[in-house]
Amino acid sequence: MSKGIIISALLCLGTAIAATGQNSTSSPYSRYGYGSLVDGTSAQGRGMGGLSIGLRDNQHTNFGNPATYTAIDSLNFRFEVGASLRSSFYSSGDSKSSDFSGNLERIGLQIPIKNWMGIALGIEPYSIVGYNYSDSEKEIGVNNDDKSVDAYSGEGGINQVIVGLGFKPWKPFSFGCNLKFLFGDITTQSQVLFNNSKNKNFYHPTLQSNLIDIHDFSISFGAQYEIETGEDKSVVLGATFEPKNKLNADASKTIVTTGIDTLTKEYDSAFELPFTLGFGASYKFKNRWTIGVDYKIQKWSDAEYFGEKVFEDRRKLNLGAELRPNSMSKKYFNRVAYRWGFSTANTYYKVHGDTNRENLITAGFGFPLKRGLNPTVINFTVEYGFTTLSDKDMMSDRFLRFVLNATLNEKWFVRRRLE
Repeated sequence: MSKGIIISALLCLGTAIAATGQNSTSSPYSRYGYGSLVDGTSAQGRGMGGLSIGLRDNQHTNFGNPATYTAIDSLNFRFEVGASLRSSFYSSGDSKSSDFSGNLERIGLQIPIKNWMGIALGIEPYSIVGYNYSDSEKEIGVNNDDKSVDAYSGEGGINQVIVGLGFKPWKPFSFGCNLKFLFGDITTQSQVLFNNSKNKNFYHPTLQSNLIDIHDFSISFGAQYEIETGEDKSVVLGATFEPKNKLNADASKTIVTTGIDTLTKEYDSAFELPFTLGFGASYKFKNRWTIGVDYKIQKWSDAEYFGEKVFEDRRKLNLGAELRPNSMSKKYFNRVAYRWGFSTANTYYKVHGDTNRENLITAGFGFPLKRGLNPTVINFTVEYGFTTLSDKDMMSDRFLRFVLNATLNEKWFVRRRLE
């Protein structure tokens, strides 16, 4: 592989650091906590319901479990880039609305060091914030002849630059770790307005603004154990672990009451990310079918947010399957990978005193650009997400997301003969 391709890939990685800061959500529920969480996986796992912990594949980079970095061919160099478009639909009573958003989602490099060691570098979001909406007018005052409106807006999120190492001390076992640099700004605002009140000069509009500027490091670990159960059959067992992490963050809360006062409170060490533990398993047979399951728990109830513990533990279940009819077939559609999946998780934040449930149905394809064991692959995934609400009067949140990912697998160092 030429140095020019490597340099170009690294430049793309640097460009992505700025690009990933753009929003790819408009969900009103991203106003809570750090926003909508993004669980890292590979382009393959994306179509399989978000599988990552027990999934092992030699064609895609899986930041969700760093033990997978040893699966890369020792002669290959891998470059990945992914983007998505999201169409969102909201309804509350008789009111309905829709929105459209998109973003560059992830970019990464994976390089083999030895046939038992590999490294990976990349950037992808940890959480995303993006919303702008208002509640219906409320009648206030003694005779209910005045009206107020609550308006909410927010943007930003947390990004993570990942430097990972995977190694295989002996054949069945692989271990790995990810060192992550977390950075990003989250800005949220809530207002109480009295524009349509008869006595609006009597009321004082109020604005509360929260700002969080995060810049810190975290680390996560992963392991996998691969068992050959017969001819063309194998089971992979995986586990991931991330310790609780206190974030270095500059934050403030400002409350402005028009015509009366402005109050500001500063925070510097009042934020944490949770202890996280995950387990997964996958079964591959006849080099065609792969099925898998992941389960992850995040102890958000022990994590501080603005100096308080206001969250609930989050539990997530992923199920998925993939069919590759024949990777070496001359018929193109026999070489295509077909993927399906489902995931469900409770939210880590409360709304009206309870958590909601986030559900995702996925379907995807992996289109190889050539025959072989490690071809360049164009991956396409469709995701349908919907929230199961704890309160029927809450706003319904549904979305359809289209994800496109290109995985470039190229030869690394190959000795050439002169004839």
